[in-house]
Amino acid sequence: MLSDDDPRIRRDVKADITTPRNYLFDFKFNRSFTLANSPVTAFIYIQNLFNRKNVQQVYWRTGTTNDDGSFDSRFGEILVESLGEEFFTLYQLINTDHRQEYAWGQRGDLFGRPREIRFGLQIEL
Repeated sequence: MLSDDDPRIRRDVKADITTPRNYLFDFKFNRSFTLANSPVTAFIYIQNLFNRKNVQQVYWRTGTTNDDGSFDSRFGEILVESLGEEFFTLYQLINTDHRQEYAWGQRGDLFGRPREIRFGLQIEL
């Protein structure tokens, strides 16, 4: 089976595939007070406050995040012809929309972390 980095599948690929710029807006709020003669700091920390979908990687063959290029070859056309349009739809749902092929093959994700909210207390004794 051909993998995403196999040179035999290169075809009409831009030489300079780049990812778009990433923008993160984090928010941190601290509030200090005293509780039983001990200083306490309550905090809330929100990473990626606006839940922006930051592109970290792109598919090697296409340079995009929404098409892995698997069906751009004659082999892909034969698969769709023999297995039907339902196969293509299912493949798109699992591998492209939910990025399972990339996560399993590359050990990562195409996008950065979604919004993450952390909160807690820091108590000095």
